Amino acid sequence: MALSGRGAGGRLPSAGLVWQPGHTPASAHFGDIYFSREGGLNEARHVFLGGCNLATAWSEGDTFTVGELGFGTGLNFLATWDLWRKTRPLGARLHYIAVEGYPLSRAEISDCLEQWPELRSLAEGLVRLYPEPQPGFHRLFPQAADAPPPENNATDVYLTLLNGDIMDVLPQLEADIDAWFLDGFTPEKNPGMWSAEVFREVARLSHGQRAHGQGAHRRGGTCLASNCVAEEVRRRLDQAGFEIATAPGFGKKREMLRGRFRGEGARTSGLQPWFARSPSAAATGGHAAIIGGGIAGTSAARALQRRGWRTTIIDRRSALADEASGNPAGALMPRLTAAPNLDGRFYAAAWRFVLETLAEADDAVLPLHRDRCGLLHLATDAAEVARQTTIATGGPLPESLLFQVSADEASDISGCALPYGALYFPQGGWLRPREFCAAQAGGSRLLLNVEVGALRHNGGLWQVIDNGGNLCTQADIVVLANALGAAALPLTAWLPLKARRGQITLAPPTPASAHLLSVLAYGGYMTPASHGAHTIGATFDWADADELDAEPLVVESDHARNLADLARVLPTLMAGLDIGGLTGRAGFRCTTLDHLPIVGPLPEQGAYLHDFAELGHGHPWARYPEAVYQPGLYALTGLGARGLVAAPLAAEILAAHIGGEPWPAERDLVTALHPGRFLVRELKRREA
Repeated sequence: MALSGRGAGGRLPSAGLVWQPGHTPASAHFGDIYFSREGGLNEARHVFLGGCNLATAWSEGDTFTVGELGFGTGLNFLATWDLWRKTRPLGARLHYIAVEGYPLSRAEISDCLEQWPELRSLAEGLVRLYPEPQPGFHRLFPQAADAPPPENNATDVYLTLLNGDIMDVLPQLEADIDAWFLDGFTPEKNPGMWSAEVFREVARLSHGQRAHGQGAHRRGGTCLASNCVAEEVRRRLDQAGFEIATAPGFGKKREMLRGRFRGEGARTSGLQPWFARSPSAAATGGHAAIIGGGIAGTSAARALQRRGWRTTIIDRRSALADEASGNPAGALMPRLTAAPNLDGRFYAAAWRFVLETLAEADDAVLPLHRDRCGLLHLATDAAEVARQTTIATGGPLPESLLFQVSADEASDISGCALPYGALYFPQGGWLRPREFCAAQAGGSRLLLNVEVGALRHNGGLWQVIDNGGNLCTQADIVVLANALGAAALPLTAWLPLKARRGQITLAPPTPASAHLLSVLAYGGYMTPASHGAHTIGATFDWADADELDAEPLVVESDHARNLADLARVLPTLMAGLDIGGLTGRAGFRCTTLDHLPIVGPLPEQGAYLHDFAELGHGHPWARYPEAVYQPGLYALTGLGARGLVAAPLAAEILAAHIGGEPWPAERDLVTALHPGRFLVRELKRREA
């Protein structure tokens, strides 16, 4: 139930769970209970499910979105999920978005939900995925413990937790909410939850009554329900645009609130017009052609298959992951920053998401060779020690996902004598990218050895043409996930993609390195030996355009550089190794100048340059029209050197763009990845 609050250093504060008579959970911080002593589950069903008439409300559409202010114990979510399983329309999807400023721990959530045996299988599914308290957005795909594996990789329940102060996270949400549960602690004990500012955000995310057939949702406007009937709350909701009425309450509460948003048509948006949402594709799916069979393309396929899309992956090679994604081992480590900038925040969120993706693959028993040996990011000088201390105490990730260790502790973890302390990522390690890509691509049709030469939009469909002029396939949408190849097509030649040549070294273990147990990162990285070789890497050099026309060759000088980088920090680990005869692999990584991927709908370049030509003049947003996009054309590229970590979250963001769904990350993160950002920057530079 708790909503508003910040912890020091970015950590989230605790609600202070205590137990009152009758096994009733309460918050010591707020001095209030989480749910009624007369029966929390029946209260949830009466006040929220019944108050919003959910079984009827979601019967008319193929998606439905619930927003909750106050996740608390998760009981309202489980009650909603339980009703959804019993009454949902065939093929429909539920998005449940919940804000929580004082999240309970996983163990506390589990204890609170044990008293509802009829929800046990759902509670187990929630607890398995529930993240330890940490700020930010968290997209989860819960599956009931007793549910069979989903057919065709489809997912029908999407839970997004927004952890943090309500006025930090709610203004960052982009979603179209159909029903609100207002379930914070009482206004006198948690006034920040019930403020006029909060209700203005609730109204921004709501929609009015729509004409039949308008959008993917039902015809009625956004509804809400709450146990709170305070006069000030009713007045503020009325001012925000809701028609409010009282109804019989639950248990000893005489009354509850029900409401309906009276605004006209679609909701308002906090998006700048050049980042306006693109028209959504069919919510129930269709056919998607994905160009590129590496980490980006296969992750996009998995995200779209969740939503019922048929996916065709087209690649110029004879196998998936045969270019930059084809290394025999890839280190799993996030790119974190000491300052809370967009780069660091994105990769912290991506790290959380990729761990969930890998856990899902484990549950499905997919053939994925992953070594969860942990990763030590060595602090090799005083500046790095200070940077790591800031990261460890600043809260981008909880202690369960990273913590500082001393040199002695790092030595014990790694199995080798190390002179440095480190940031330790216990869930880090390495995996085989080819197997990861194969797992993500499962269920997709493959068109290999096909070089795409052109795209043509005809009759509402995209035609994918090979470089011989032949039609390869037709699809409702196209996703460009072919790295540098995305800028080789005429429609997207303006994308400012850059090439970086990278080479890894495969080196046999020495007596000193043979006992290495964890991945070491030090600017470069080194994995424990597997199949008789460490993977050491990697160079990261700007590549000239003429280099891209030929296959990248493995060169001895780059082996020497990789080993020299390692020797500068750990001179004895590979001492005496003969560089002659070493093997490795080289490839070109696709990067952007701002180090962030390109994810989202592709603008119509001419319309952008015309409509936003005066961006440098400081005109208000309302002066500009909304962005115009190539219909059904999207990009997921520019992943750089962290593709294994970045791709799954980037693909989830892409799928939300395509389907018009709630965004799984903060607005400023999603727009920071938007393809149109480069055109906007260019226009601003021109005016300057």
